[in-house]
Amino acid sequence: MATSGPRHILQVVVTSCCRHGSVRMCSHSNTSTLCAVCKTTPQALLFSDHHRAFQHKSTWELLRALLILRACGSNFLVDNSLKILRKGQQIFGDQILGLFLHPTVYSQFVAGEESSDLAVTAKSLQKMEIRLMVAPTLEEDVGESSLRQDKYDKNLNEMFRLAEMTHCHGGVHPCLQTKITALRNLSHIYVKKKADSWRVMVQHMASAMLNRVQLPDIPGINHRDIENMSIALGRFRQLGEVAATKNLCLLVDAEYSYVNPGCSLVALAMMAVFNQNRPVVANTYQCYFKGALETLTLELDVIESLGACFAAKLVRGAYLERERELDTTNICASYAETGDNYHRVLEHALMHAKKAGSDRCLVIIATHNEETVRHSASRLLELGLDPKAGHVVFAQIYGMAEQITMPLVHAGYLVYKSVPMGTLSQVLPYLARRAAENRSVLHGARKERELLQQELSRRLRSMFQR
Repeated sequence: MATSGPRHILQVVVTSCCRHGSVRMCSHSNTSTLCAVCKTTPQALLFSDHHRAFQHKSTWELLRALLILRACGSNFLVDNSLKILRKGQQIFGDQILGLFLHPTVYSQFVAGEESSDLAVTAKSLQKMEIRLMVAPTLEEDVGESSLRQDKYDKNLNEMFRLAEMTHCHGGVHPCLQTKITALRNLSHIYVKKKADSWRVMVQHMASAMLNRVQLPDIPGINHRDIENMSIALGRFRQLGEVAATKNLCLLVDAEYSYVNPGCSLVALAMMAVFNQNRPVVANTYQCYFKGALETLTLELDVIESLGACFAAKLVRGAYLERERELDTTNICASYAETGDNYHRVLEHALMHAKKAGSDRCLVIIATHNEETVRHSASRLLELGLDPKAGHVVFAQIYGMAEQITMPLVHAGYLVYKSVPMGTLSQVLPYLARRAAENRSVLHGARKERELLQQELSRRLRSMFQR
């Protein structure tokens, strides 16, 4: 979220593609200078214009957002949200509790559960020229994993259902998020992070996935786990095939540090199989880890050595509190340090995007931080990266950060909204966990709350002046 005061007008000169023509950047060494023949004028990113940020929202939607974001700023409610919701289920039952939650918290952050629900949300986003990124609410942690394969098969079928819905309603280049642990727990898969060993492991997994055969023996992993992992690779292959066929970008979400090595190996194997011609599968990089740049650099080198397209979603990270309980030495010491680390990782990704070109790379800048958005916009301009080319895009969470999303859209950038889908019973633990993990984001929504108040006040004054 923003680090600046809400009263300051924050600007950065950016350029956007012409809606009815093309934009050509200067070939001079100073790439921040617009070419004289450019058909568009520079636009300013203003994050304090409440009217422009919320003009597409009804007054009820503004009031709902304000009340919910205020509640999310309470440590007590965030810490006890799941307990409160479970107690409400016991006292009132799902039906009565749903009467309260569906029009409030659920509708604020979730599109719904059926195809018709997503169609409505997708249409409203498309009217604002915002792209769709569907987020399933399937996830599990170590200790929650199932010993039965039918659970993972059921989750895979749910991913197929969401893929079909995303394909039908997603518009231009829709994305579908997925969690590897929803299809197989990989906490036991660990390979030391060296380029050679990772490349060999990725090749083994990609070959097993592509040829539909069992993995070879891997030191440190028993035969039963090899068998289960081979079955899981079959699921990942099916999901990748569906994504490629339906022209979706499949975004593999990062998870906890103790499962990330296994998740990354699967994501890289899927890149090796499905990203030969274009970015179909992307991995996620959590920049609150001090080693995020090292991780991205290693994985980029592996994918390039295999002749595949690299794709990455950059996030600050959603599991900070849990990770600090596990090991503070791997985590950035402060929010500011995380921001600096994010910018270093972003710089490496942008340099690759410039080298690889728009057809063979995808970088998703997933952030609610105004400073990072301004920095990213400036670097795109300086590097001569076309914001309409589609290989460098922004993303925010559905139901939040409209004051960031809308200025980016108005300035000509491509922006996605991560939209959760699921039943109320699925979404309750998902939202409770997200609230706890994204505490810093929720506390950082102070400026958004102020802008919501300002827009509500403006509308009330307008009503009484008629």
